[in-house]
Amino acid sequence: MGINGWLNTVGKVERGGGLEIAVPDDHPLLDTAPTRLPVWWGWRGPVCRTGGGPSHSGRCVVLRIEKRFTRLERFLARLLRAPNVVMRPLDDMNSLVWELSDGAHRFQDIVAAMDATFHEDAAPVIERVTLAIHGFRDLGLMTVNPRPGAPLWSTEPGLVPTGQNIMPRSPDLDVSDGGPRDPQA
Repeated sequence: MGINGWLNTVGKVERGGGLEIAVPDDHPLLDTAPTRLPVWWGWRGPVCRTGGGPSHSGRCVVLRIEKRFTRLERFLARLLRAPNVVMRPLDDMNSLVWELSDGAHRFQDIVAAMDATFHEDAAPVIERVTLAIHGFRDLGLMTVNPRPGAPLWSTEPGLVPTGQNIMPRSPDLDVSDGGPRDPQA
């Protein structure tokens, strides 16, 4: 079943062999649209598993997040030459959730893509996707909109969010972009 088939399902996920995973009608994320908030992100490594349609690259996602220091922490960071950027590499399953959380895909679409891509490795798939979305939300990296739609901010890879002072670079972390290198990333 392709991505177009998933987008037409309402709460149900078909598995190969005729099995069906149904997102319960009372699930709090049913019909919602998880949406990543403005954060720099890109890819690293080879294409592993794909199956989430054109919105899923199959590569592992890396988040670059600017650290926020207190005055004392800033002094110590300068003294110890600590990086001002945190690199958070995601595993392949969380990468799929991240890439499909663009505001256009409903929760059940992400569940379907996760199941089609990772099969038994993602079981229990509904709980795994729910925990991933809640984890991103708890870290302040994602929001959950009541219905799909284009967010008011960019969710594209490789863009430095407004108000952050990290160096721009190509979203493909395996390719040198020829520009100045960010020593912290």
